[in-house]
Amino acid sequence: MIEEYDDLLIRCPMLGGEVPFRYCRTLNEELPCRKIIICWEFRIEIGKFLTEHYSFDQIQKALAPPSKTRLETILELVEKAKKIKEERE
Repeated sequence: MIEEYDDLLIRCPMLGGEVPFRYCRTLNEELPCRKIIICWEFRIEIGKFLTEHYSFDQIQKALAPPSKTRLETILELVEKAKKIKEERE
């Protein structure tokens, strides 16, 4: 059952607070967070959990590094906002 560990809590290094396992396994468009193995490896058999509940392709997609850094994303959003502002003026 995929919900087996949903109520377990752990400190999230990205958010800085406690989150339930359910959050970690559904963060990425219903796929696990890319840091799920690092965070949960000492609490549950995370490798076994992932292979039992997700396909190889899903695991690969979930654990892949982001295509853009956070800074690149922010700068891209700033540029979009500037263009929208210029179009309105």
